[in-house]
Amino acid sequence: METKKKNLPAFNIKEFFTKENLPLITLIALGIFAIVAIVVSIVAFKINVVVACVMVILEAALAACLNKIPIWIHGLVIIAQIVCGIMASQVPFMILMACVYIFAIVFLYIWSSYDSSKLSK
Repeated sequence: METKKKNLPAFNIKEFFTKENLPLITLIALGIFAIVAIVVSIVAFKINVVVACVMVILEAALAACLNKIPIWIHGLVIIAQIVCGIMASQVPFMILMACVYIFAIVFLYIWSSYDSSKLSK
């Protein structure tokens, strides 16, 4: 009895890492970074699970709300986050949350500047 080999579609990883997939790649990277930030906050900084998750969600929401503002205001937001960390004696945690904010801003910039009509030509 012959075993018939099914022809499955081949997935080429090089085809995935193209300019047209850049928003999707950054979204995946942001999700992975958010999960890593939550785990690091829980394990290394001894932050409550709920607080860590809420802070990551708040950072993403803050980045979404402040998406179309000048870059210097983002700098002020990051400084304010670190100052809040100093006041709450949680400086490493707030620096990590500032990194989540920066990553979310970069993602939103890439996502909003993505123009599919230019890539299809």
